[in-house]
Amino acid sequence: MEFNTPQAIRQIKLSPKHKILIDGKNQCKLQAMSFALKYHKIDITETFGELMVKGIVPVGN
Repeated sequence: MEFNTPQAIRQIKLSPKHKILIDGKNQCKLQAMSFALKYHKIDITETFGELMVKGIVPVGN
């Protein structure tokens, strides 16, 4: 599901999943939340036992 940055950080923080994948690599919740700050839109997919986080629209300079 697609979220904007504050919603994505909230989703990651409140998720009961402990296995979080960012670009196929296992990360902790804090790393996932800091990754979300680099994007305007983030796609978060919950599967059985894991949370997959993917950036869609990056923050421009």
